[in-house]
Amino acid sequence: MTKLVWLVKAPDDNRDPNLVRSCEDFLGEIEKSLGESLTFSENLEAFKQQSLRLFFIGSGGSEQVFKTIYESVDGPYILLTTRSHNSLAASMEILSYLNEQGEKGEILHGSPDEIANRLKLLLRVADTRHRLVGMRLGVTGESDWLISRPVDEKMLLERSGMELVHISMDEIIREIDKKTYTDNKWTLELKAKGYDREEMERALEVYGACRRIVDRYELDGFTLRCFDLLEPHCITGCLALGILNAEGIWAACEGDSRSLVSMTVIGELTRQPVFMVNPSRLYPGENKVVFAHCILPLNMAPEYRLTTHFESGLGISVAADFEPGACTVFKCKDDFETFYAADAKLLHSMHESNLCRTQMELMIPGGLDYFTTRPIANHHMIVLGHHQALVEEFFKSYEA
Repeated sequence: MTKLVWLVKAPDDNRDPNLVRSCEDFLGEIEKSLGESLTFSENLEAFKQQSLRLFFIGSGGSEQVFKTIYESVDGPYILLTTRSHNSLAASMEILSYLNEQGEKGEILHGSPDEIANRLKLLLRVADTRHRLVGMRLGVTGESDWLISRPVDEKMLLERSGMELVHISMDEIIREIDKKTYTDNKWTLELKAKGYDREEMERALEVYGACRRIVDRYELDGFTLRCFDLLEPHCITGCLALGILNAEGIWAACEGDSRSLVSMTVIGELTRQPVFMVNPSRLYPGENKVVFAHCILPLNMAPEYRLTTHFESGLGISVAADFEPGACTVFKCKDDFETFYAADAKLLHSMHESNLCRTQMELMIPGGLDYFTTRPIANHHMIVLGHHQALVEEFFKSYEA
């Protein structure tokens, strides 16, 4: 999608007939490095609809021109600059004025590559914030052992624009009792693995029930109080949630609303599948952590096998193998101020009988004090790739 940029310049073009052309050329170089289309526009309504307000300060003498525009547009204000025509000097005057008005902004200056790299990060943050507004997250109640405060739905709505939708487990059970589901890529892939046919059908019936709930309430995310299915139904929700995640529905287990929010944030921000995990074992002297859980997005690991749920020995869950590489550990609170994000290295997968089924050992260079002094509850999120800087930029954008 084309990003609109408002060209701000001196009324007389600094008496340079080539000013506009030179600005267009520089914007084109940024566009090439960014990999997204950028174009100058003075369509105010279209400009206001963008997630990030981009102003190209083309020359000195543009300060008063900017003042006539900016009050019609909400911030933050991103000022693109060149190395000529006093573009930087004018931008500094403009940003000083914005700061005096209590507004937020930033000057992007340097080579086209340097500007594009910073702009890419800012656009990802702004686009994510924009997408979160109006998202609907289905919750079925916290599991009894989750004694930390659940999500404050009023605070969540005010801070992020996301809405909690309350769904009773009775409604979920009624849907499961219909014993129906619609086949898709993931159900067919699972059935082709040759696991116990009866158990597979029961697991997919849970998926069908959850999928219908998601569609009925137009949900973007969903958390299932899954242990309620163990008795008297003797089934689990691991596979159902794994399929939903692979389909692009953020799906958390144990009714954990705070984890659902964290999963949605990191998933939307990185555009990666999210593994919701228990921290299971620490090696403080080596900065190593073992994480494990029975719920895994089916599109996240290159290889996986099917087995039973760890605590109950019932149902079907996933035991996956990951290649060593970069990953990020994450958790946040609903105030969008408190969060944990750490770049880590995935060392290897494990398959021990005394832990949840998908297991991985990570090394976190920044240390493990957080886990023993100020953890944000139990469950955490893991995504592949290093994203700590992106996460920090995202939460910085919520600062007053």
